[in-house]
Amino acid sequence: MSDNNNYENIDELLSSMLNETRSSQAQNATTGQAVASEEVKTASENLSKTSVMSRAVRIDDEIDSDSVSGQTNVFNFGTFQSQNGRTALVSDDEEEQQETPVKKAEKPHKKKKKKRRKRNYTAYGGIVLATFVLCASILISLFIIVVIRDVLGIEDNDNQFTIYVEEGSSTWDIAEQLYDEGVIQYKEVFVAFARIMGADGNMYPGDLDVAYNMSYADIIDDLMEARESKETVTITFIEGITLYEAAQLLEDNGVCDADEFIYTFNSTAFGYDYEQYVSSESLKLYKYEGFLFSDTYEFYVGDTAYNVAKKIRERTDDILTSDVIARAGEIGYSLEEVVILASIVQKEAGSVSDMPSVASVFINRLNNPEQYPRLQSDATTAYIDNIITQVMTVSSQSICDAYDTYTCLGLPVGAICNPGEDAINAVLYADETDYYYFCTDPETGVAYFASTYDEHVANCELLGIM
Repeated sequence: MSDNNNYENIDELLSSMLNETRSSQAQNATTGQAVASEEVKTASENLSKTSVMSRAVRIDDEIDSDSVSGQTNVFNFGTFQSQNGRTALVSDDEEEQQETPVKKAEKPHKKKKKKRRKRNYTAYGGIVLATFVLCASILISLFIIVVIRDVLGIEDNDNQFTIYVEEGSSTWDIAEQLYDEGVIQYKEVFVAFARIMGADGNMYPGDLDVAYNMSYADIIDDLMEARESKETVTITFIEGITLYEAAQLLEDNGVCDADEFIYTFNSTAFGYDYEQYVSSESLKLYKYEGFLFSDTYEFYVGDTAYNVAKKIRERTDDILTSDVIARAGEIGYSLEEVVILASIVQKEAGSVSDMPSVASVFINRLNNPEQYPRLQSDATTAYIDNIITQVMTVSSQSICDAYDTYTCLGLPVGAICNPGEDAINAVLYADETDYYYFCTDPETGVAYFASTYDEHVANCELLGIM
């Protein structure tokens, strides 16, 4: 059955019912309220039947809700609505209930707890272990490479020098001696090589020529051969000697060439701690002037300049210890400044006993630069006249002025000689005085100190040196 037929049947039924109701009301107008109620009841029953009939009708196609919904019967019993493809009569009360839906009580919102992800500690542990193994492998490989390089003598430094192996030295004693000289780096490996080569207990004493780039096997081979002792010479460097004078002394005794010694001594770093405190000032005549420790040495005749310089600088390292460096800092000076001042004290003082007071004069002047900007030491002008002008092929006024304490302010640029241990200690532990002047008796060497210039003039007149 089509939708049009359904609508026509409903319309005809409603029109019939309306006509019947109107005629009944006209006929029974006088019968009263009871009759009217009965008719209304009858109309309601008929309407209900019509609703039942409409529900029985199968509607195959979807009914247009806009056309059906909202149609009201003449009795105001309700409104026709479409639900799930069917037309139904809904009362006004029901319609209001449908139009105003009841809100359900909202349940309080519960925050969901975030689930923590379980960390895979096994994976982390594996990564850490793999990283550790990799790093350990790299370190072990690098160590093996370093050991092999040392064993094979793969070294850029080919400087050769001589050591003396004493009578009765064991393999371990020789290994320690080579280690101290910087020839080998791994004593245990050297001893193991000696045993493998059958040299343990079969090495000869005496002079041994070594170099930093020698392999362990070459050193052991030389030790297993009998060697003739080299000729030696004993040389004493007095306190206050200059590098130029020391080099001439070495050459005169057949040890090494003077120019080669001066060049090697000033251009080579041997790795001693005090070397880092020595500046490379361009106006210096010699970088390491002041760092040739005055002492008595035994050198090989015909030795290399490197070997000679190494021996002297090693002895200097015994004097300029960490305690000396620390003390220099305590009094407000660098190690090099202490050596420079000690070289002046060495030349100016007539005796060791006067050195602490002579040092105090220069320290007082350095501490009062506004009144005493220059040290005015005659020893510095003597260094210019006797050394600088003699060794320089081309004169340089700038270098001369940098050493002249009558011209430069404060300390000169470098030491003017190589001071002894007494002069160094005199600077480190100078007397506390108010002296700013001194003069020395040329006959007795006794020093006369003064706090003022007038006192100084009087002392000089007394000694007849003005």
